[in-house]
Amino acid sequence: MKKDTIAPETAELLPDYLADARECLERISEILLSLERGEDDPELIPDLYRQMHIIKGGAGLMGFHTVEAVAHAAEDALGPVKRGERGFDPALAGALLKAHDTIRALLDELESRGETSTDPEPAVEAVRAAAEGRSAPVESPPEADTAPAEEAAAGPHGASGGADPQPEAGGQDDEVLQEFFVEAWEIMEELDQDLVSLEEHPDDADLLNKIFRAAHTLKGSSSFLGFDRISRVTHRVEDIFNKLRKGELALTPETMDVVLEAMDRVRRLLEAAQAGEPGPDVDDILEALSEALKGERPRRIGEILVEDEGVPPEAVEQALREKSPDKPLGEVLVEKKIVSREAVERSLAKQKKAPRKLKTEQTIRVDVERLDTLMNLVGELVLAKNRLARLRHHMEERWATDPLVEDLGETSAQIDLVASDLQMAVMKTRLVPIGKVFRKFPRMVRDLARNLDKEIRLETEGEATELDKSVVEVIGDPLVHLIRNAADHGIEPPEERVRAGKPREGLIRLAAWHEGNHIVVSIEDDGRGMDPEKLKAKAVEKGLITPQEAANLSRRDAFNLIFAPGFSTAEQVTNVSGRGVGMDVVRTNIQQLNGLIEIDSSPGEGTRVEVRIPLTLAIIQALLVQSGAEVYAVPLVSVVETVRVDPGQIQTLDGFPVLRLRDLVIPLVRLDALLKVPGRKSTEREYVVILGLAEKRIGLV
Repeated sequence: MKKDTIAPETAELLPDYLADARECLERISEILLSLERGEDDPELIPDLYRQMHIIKGGAGLMGFHTVEAVAHAAEDALGPVKRGERGFDPALAGALLKAHDTIRALLDELESRGETSTDPEPAVEAVRAAAEGRSAPVESPPEADTAPAEEAAAGPHGASGGADPQPEAGGQDDEVLQEFFVEAWEIMEELDQDLVSLEEHPDDADLLNKIFRAAHTLKGSSSFLGFDRISRVTHRVEDIFNKLRKGELALTPETMDVVLEAMDRVRRLLEAAQAGEPGPDVDDILEALSEALKGERPRRIGEILVEDEGVPPEAVEQALREKSPDKPLGEVLVEKKIVSREAVERSLAKQKKAPRKLKTEQTIRVDVERLDTLMNLVGELVLAKNRLARLRHHMEERWATDPLVEDLGETSAQIDLVASDLQMAVMKTRLVPIGKVFRKFPRMVRDLARNLDKEIRLETEGEATELDKSVVEVIGDPLVHLIRNAADHGIEPPEERVRAGKPREGLIRLAAWHEGNHIVVSIEDDGRGMDPEKLKAKAVEKGLITPQEAANLSRRDAFNLIFAPGFSTAEQVTNVSGRGVGMDVVRTNIQQLNGLIEIDSSPGEGTRVEVRIPLTLAIIQALLVQSGAEVYAVPLVSVVETVRVDPGQIQTLDGFPVLRLRDLVIPLVRLDALLKVPGRKSTEREYVVILGLAEKRIGLV
């Protein structure tokens, strides 16, 4: 069996390669699942082909021949599909998923051990067999990765502006460089032809996508080898064509001139690299490309008609629904006598003459350790700010009329404001969308459905909801357990669902949203649900509770039994569940995040699980309370309200102190008694801090 290792001369390029390759794998998984669902998008197959091509090219440059072999086989199998010579069938989809998993396993091994151990041949044979319409030997694919992967650190070539480094001649470097130059010149020849064609057909969406992908490939390959200036120029060209294909930028003659000049500069850089010479500078062309990116997109014809010709927006919306390739928007509006033909012609002329400027988005890649260091420094600043505020308070009590104390107060207030703004700004830099986790689950649900002989559809909502990166890294595993449970215990087999009057296909809905300083993640299924009485009986049977305790359990507490160690409702142990481990670990992980998990279920209708966790663990606001001579901090996220009560308002129920507050009876705990510290006996009014955890309340005296 072939094995790959990391060559010393390419070791420093590994983080960049892994980051780009995993990005491609993520996109490949999304495309394959879309194709399996029958989505009719003509761009899916070319995009899939391109992603495999990028992985193959990068692997060849790095000398990872096992990865290259699998990706090459997949690329060859997709070629006839891309050309329309054959269709895309389930057998090919399954083989490509196996290739995806094998590549992922090989990359993981290279990262963790520095060499590969997975045999690529079963995946290569499976893809070839599917492409040829024959059966392949059955092999177990690598176990699907369901936890969110750690973000790769930024590579060493992201911001250098100096001459491109030239590898020493000889050995593997010569082979790697030769492969790069061959592929680069092929791409440049294609780009020359495509850019000329684009000038003649500026609205050709397929051509825009093709040029975008070519620039992306050249950017990735040059970045792997440390050709920084080539990578930076092609990256900027890629950005321009990304905006062009989204309709966010106008393809003006000026923009095309800048792109063609950029390609000429790349050609000169390639020639210099082959000759071992420094090559030309790129600062001027990068600036020109940046100006082009700040450029403009034409106003849509509907916008001009509404804004300049006074056409009602609802009329334009209706016409948009009725338009067709043979009958454009303006023609529909003229036929309906909503606008004159002259007005449409005026609007078309304005569309060509008056584009609208767009604000460009600029992002950089930052090592997460730098963000952690910055957050720690901000934390120290916040503590120093609070100490300064206390010092100011003490000084105001002693020297209230001193002008210096007044100046100190103003300065302290300004520092307080700036520190708070800085704290919020830094916390926002750590926020990432939860979609990073959600994207792992469609593939997982697809594989679970096949293993369990069920039909399951996963719907996701709120992928753009943001939370702290440290929370994202931990929340993945609990969500995996919850979704696996929904698929195994919740969703019924198709025949059982039909007998119950349900659709054959079960539904799992995964959603996320912000609620105050928390994020809520909901996992809901339309399966068989849970019966509280059956849960109690199972717990008694396993000896987890007594019959008397079961009789006194509320509905909510009955559902919480599934979090008890060793509790399982599965009749038999499978490779999915049934061992009685998992849900207790889920709750432990959620509690470590200062979070809460709640369950509600109805027999025959389904189950809903809500996970509520703080947006960030980096800095926690607190309420300072004093008991005796000591001061304690209570996390503000747990504080519902504070009230001041007379001693007579505190009553006793079953020997425990309680407070009747509005319609609630709230149990009380004395902080000094709880912590066994000296307290004070007083007949004066006392403060009670009401703490909340979901619907539960407790008062801290």
